[in-house]
Parts: sequence; C-alpha cells; structure tokens
Amino acid sequence: MNGPRRELRVWLDDDRARRPAPRGWIHVTKASEAIALLGSGRVVELSLDHDLGDEAKRGSGADVLDYLARQQELCGRDLWPRDGITLHAADARARDAMARTIREYAGKVSRIEQRRTADGRARFAFRRRPRR
Repeated sequence: MNGPRRELRVWLDDDRARRPAPRGWIHVTKASEAIALLGSGRVVELSLDHDLGDEAKRGSGADVLDYLARQQELCGRDLWPRDGITLHAADARARDAMARTIREYAGKVSRIEQRRTADGRARFAFRRRPRR
C-alpha cells in the first residue's frame, strides 16, 4: 500500500553554501534533477536560479521552465507548481526571459499573479482557470 504523496518544494541553485534551500525544501543543483522531481507531479513550489555553473553538465533554470512548457503544449500535462515559482536568479536578462516564459505558457492555463518577495525576487502565483 502506498502512503500519501508527499508534496515537494524544490530549490534549484548550484551554490549550496551561499544560497542554501529554505528549511523543508529539496535543494538540487542540476536542471535535470528539478525536471525529474517535476515529472512526479508532486512539486507544489519551485524557486529557480538561472546560471548553474557548467551549462552543458548542469543545464539552467530556463531548461526547467522549457520542460514545463513542453509538458503543457505537447503532452497536455499542467505541471506548473500550485503554490508558485520564485526566480532568485541574479542575471537580470536571464530572469526576464524566464519570466516571459512563465507568462506565455502558464498564462494559457492559469491566471498569473506576479509580485515581488520581501527581498525583491520575482514571484509568480497561479490560479487555475476552469476547464472548458
């Protein structure tokens, strides 16, 4: 018998020492690790850095958002985290591009509420639209 499906909060960042995950979050350092957890359908909140060091080996935060968009567009799976996405990337250009991806794709299935966290990070909350 399977137990209850544990909800996951995923923090993607390559720097465990200077930017550790908040208590109760899973800290991953590669885009592929975040994607594997998203594929489980249990991720309810996500916080993404963009630059993860060696992009060829680790990917980027944008790769995670591209995965969510592909799942939605090609597979009909809405995996956008219920409790939202925070972008904690320092690179303004990359952060803006990631925000555009969220608005473009998640905006098709949810009403998006964008605001700033207390420390100035971009935060996106999703309110699912009723199915037709």
